[in-house]
Amino acid sequence: MQMNTEQLPYLETFAKAAQLSSFTAAARSLGLTQAAVSQRIQALEHALKAPLFQRQSGHVLLSPAGHALYGYAQRILELH
Repeated sequence: MQMNTEQLPYLETFAKAAQLSSFTAAARSLGLTQAAVSQRIQALEHALKAPLFQRQSGHVLLSPAGHALYGYAQRILELH
């Protein structure tokens, strides 16, 4: 997946959901709807062809692919 500045909000959403272990909490924190957070995560998962989270009763945990992306996402976001 090629990254451009239009995709930074997707990485920001991913990172916030990972930090808070919740799409709902990430949505509140970012001023988005939960549906918008879910759509952004699904778009990333589709682009990467891998699940980024394991969904478990009200919270989410990073999958192996999510763990791999998380470090990169943090570094990219720090640079912007």
